[in-house]
Amino acid sequence: MIAPEDVRRIAAIESPVLRNLQITHAYSLLAAGVAGRSGQGANWCTFATWASRQAGATIRGEDTLDLLTDRLGGGSLLHPLRSLGRWLLRRGLLDAGSRLGRFMGRLHTPFDAVELASDAVARGNRKVFEEIGYEFARWLAQEPGFIDSLRDGDPPDGQRYLRSAFRRYSGSPGPQELLLANLEIGLHEQTRLQPEICEALDAATITTEELGRRLCPRRRPRIQKAAGVLAAPIQGRLASLSRELITHSLMVLSVPGRILLLGANLDDPYPEVLRMLSDEELAALIGRFEPVGPDHSGATDWSNLGQRMHYIIHLFRAFHETHDLFDAPFTREQVELMLAGTIPDGHL
Repeated sequence: MIAPEDVRRIAAIESPVLRNLQITHAYSLLAAGVAGRSGQGANWCTFATWASRQAGATIRGEDTLDLLTDRLGGGSLLHPLRSLGRWLLRRGLLDAGSRLGRFMGRLHTPFDAVELASDAVARGNRKVFEEIGYEFARWLAQEPGFIDSLRDGDPPDGQRYLRSAFRRYSGSPGPQELLLANLEIGLHEQTRLQPEICEALDAATITTEELGRRLCPRRRPRIQKAAGVLAAPIQGRLASLSRELITHSLMVLSVPGRILLLGANLDDPYPEVLRMLSDEELAALIGRFEPVGPDHSGATDWSNLGQRMHYIIHLFRAFHETHDLFDAPFTREQVELMLAGTIPDGHL
């Protein structure tokens, strides 16, 4: 069981990699607790477990490394490069708080954008857990007056969607009401994450003036500007590659047995209990994000809140009865190491 004080402790961990690992593990425990109180069917924490695990790959830079080596041809010849890269990443290559990360921060490489995106994802991961994970822990602890303590108003500042969702969770919800509760929390979460998502996607953007300052930090503005203009074509190509790497990392979701491409249509069938919507509030919420005409759930612009919610609706609805989502994201040995403050080896 995850208590409210556990959420505070985990959110305060300085290392973004270690913090993310413990957040992911905590979500899996919260998911089991919610299922034990609200009944069967995937809940918001179930999906948050795997979304946080995927965020961890971005925070560590491993998904970027994998795509980059694939772009270079993959194969056994690049295996040592991939292994070395993974070793460096797990020792803080993109962590500004580590010795290696501080050293890299003094250098300006073509992939500064990947580091900036990693930082934005890490902050978003903590931001959501710090609020929503904390509220789930309070709800499971059955704190007196919990629901009434949630703030009025819409997100990002208000918590009316959370209040509505926890009321539903508390009443032994049926499948459609449980889905509605999950989507209400999902809408709150995605609204809160909007700044970090946009920041991550825009990390590769840099002006000519800023490029010049990075290349010639101690030179006069005229020299900096000239250097920026001369380097702009090369930087533009590298920025395009960085943008591709970042977009790929944000638009992939690994769940047990599947790798979902968030830009592709999710055509998995809905469970029988969710095919025909009898809950009017659920139908109304889904109707806000369903397009008129052909329904392609894949998002073309992940910075667009409506497109994200459209995909999430299909995901939550199609995977509602997928029991594998309750699988533990890490082995027992990995959990023991991360709780002791060590980043484990192996597949994370």
